[in-house]
Amino acid sequence: MQEFVTMSLEALKTRFKGVFAFPITPFKPANWLELDVEGLRRNIKFLLENGVRALVPTAGTGEIHSLTLEEHKKVIEAVVEEARGHALVLPGVPGATKTAIELARYAESMGADAVLAFPPGGSEKGLLLHYQCLADAVNIGMMAYNTMGWRPEFIAELAQVGKVIAVKDEVSDLKAFSAMVRLVGDRLAWICGIDHSAMIAHYYFMAGMQGFTCGLINFAPRYELEIYEAGVRRDYEKVLELQRLLAPIARLRAKTSGNLVKEAMNMVGLTGGSLRPPQIPMREEERMELKRLLIDLGLQV
Repeated sequence: MQEFVTMSLEALKTRFKGVFAFPITPFKPANWLELDVEGLRRNIKFLLENGVRALVPTAGTGEIHSLTLEEHKKVIEAVVEEARGHALVLPGVPGATKTAIELARYAESMGADAVLAFPPGGSEKGLLLHYQCLADAVNIGMMAYNTMGWRPEFIAELAQVGKVIAVKDEVSDLKAFSAMVRLVGDRLAWICGIDHSAMIAHYYFMAGMQGFTCGLINFAPRYELEIYEAGVRRDYEKVLELQRLLAPIARLRAKTSGNLVKEAMNMVGLTGGSLRPPQIPMREEERMELKRLLIDLGLQV
């Protein structure tokens, strides 16, 4: 198996900034049981060509819980091969400790830079044990995924786990996020999930956010990258202006039971593919609204 030189964790942490794209996992149009690996590669090339420099495959937008172990590995391999030398790649690994170790080791063997480590359920001691076991198993870095509203004091303990270099905060609690940053500081890189419909990304930049994750970037990369660039410039009026443009499509995504990102990708000529249960199609009236919103954003449909 090919070996790759792993950069130091401190050097890697300095690269944890910007927009972290969460690519979809496309399935064949006529058969949702089968991965569309070539379609995935085309999508990744599109993101890279449009300036994306951090990719998080097999995460929530990538339907991590719908993938078999073998599919997970195929996605990791394809994304790493396409992105090598162009973008950070940190695949998502699930909260099941043994499976997470196997997938993290595979990601490392393929040349991934880090992993996004989903949390298991359980106590804080159990969570720390999970992340410590994962850290002991690999040499690459980890971004811990806060979906559970962790206490700032727990984040400080987590920062002591050797390979944990970043936290992805998905809780959308600005007060709690600010407390984490004040307590832990630059021991971790701070990446957030941003809800454009709330239009408060500028406050997260002020509080210390160094980057954010997104799924809409799969078909609208320019807007997401411009939001980050404006935030770094502290041009918060521009951040608000861009979020106002994306807010309607973000609200539609939140209220529909269908997979808006895949529907939108199919509409604009990318590879959204078919939907694997439990994903279901959008209703026709939602699809018509989506089409109108894509046109409003200047996207070809």
